Amino acid sequence: MGSLLNEAGLAAGRAAAVSAHVSGVSLGTVRRAVVKVGSAVLTEGGSLSWDALARLVRQTASLRLRGVETLLVVSGAVAAGYRGLGLDEPPREVVDRQAAASIGQPKLLAMLSGLFSAQGLEIAQLLLSAEDIEDRRRFLSARHTVQRLLAQGVVPVINENDAVSDDEIKVGDNDHLAALVAQLSSADLLVMLSTVDGVRRDGGEGPRFASISAGENVDEHLGENRSSTGVGGMQAKVAAARLASRHGTPALIARGDVADVLELALRGADVGTWFPPAEHGLTARKRWIAVRSRSRGALIVDAGAARALRDRGASLLARGIVAVEGEFTRGARVEIRDAEGACFAVGLASYDAREIERVAGASAEAFHDLLGYRYVDEIVHRDDLVLLSEAQVRELS
Repeated sequence: MGSLLNEAGLAAGRAAAVSAHVSGVSLGTVRRAVVKVGSAVLTEGGSLSWDALARLVRQTASLRLRGVETLLVVSGAVAAGYRGLGLDEPPREVVDRQAAASIGQPKLLAMLSGLFSAQGLEIAQLLLSAEDIEDRRRFLSARHTVQRLLAQGVVPVINENDAVSDDEIKVGDNDHLAALVAQLSSADLLVMLSTVDGVRRDGGEGPRFASISAGENVDEHLGENRSSTGVGGMQAKVAAARLASRHGTPALIARGDVADVLELALRGADVGTWFPPAEHGLTARKRWIAVRSRSRGALIVDAGAARALRDRGASLLARGIVAVEGEFTRGARVEIRDAEGACFAVGLASYDAREIERVAGASAEAFHDLLGYRYVDEIVHRDDLVLLSEAQVRELS
């Protein structure tokens, strides 16, 4: 199989964007997508299907070439590992599933690595839990890792740490994890690929919903069927889709064995059930940054940095900082003030107060000399920053 990617193609793809309008859902410009793939999509006869994995990898590489950064939340570790325990079928007991996952996870990653390598792409494994996203410091650390990987053209492959996380195995929350990853990565789209083509009425037997609005109750139509290798179900997928939509990210539940289903989704084709994003100007996470957490300090910036933040949507770099006020840790919310002392933005700091004092006014290249290390280039990344004018216009409280 020839490589879909080369340096020229990747550079051209980064400048591209995919835009679509479907089922009353405006996708806007999709530059980053989270794709969750259930165990049932990737297995055949209870074991991982090479053809299914190859189909997923080919589509992901195609999207990456077009400039759509893609994060994968992939189930299948239990399916890949249970035979290594001498079992004839996927186990149901929690400890057995944990043991099977510990065997299967490296096998699953090895298969994906080989397939992606043939397409000219590197992958990276991230094992996350809900706590990694709910804790601000761990959230920010995971976010920086994801941002760095995507910037280098690497495809993050994300999973719950099934070998030790019994909560995920009991409730089947890779769907929920995918919604949290969409929030963590500031994704423009969440796609959950299943063995069904969306949410259907009457427990899966009736017509398919083209879209489900935020206030629409469809619980009476949801069945509880689960695959032998998976632990989720349509209820979990709908809950995850609703979570993503509340954070401002459109979500889609679609059939995973449809050829080029990801390409069709990005074109706005009718391939599943859409969940439109909630209608507010800021994502739920940015609303939280703006008004639901208390500032621990302040960064005073020069006129050039203030213009870059206000007019260009830039990240705050160390060279634009002239003073630091307060004591705060990495991940804390801080105010961003101009030279006159007016607070015009808030955001999450990538370094603590003492570190920022040492690098203020310097370039990122000088971090190693000043700190002995360089964590990330940005003091406050633009995805973690909210201009207060935005919040005021939308009357956040």
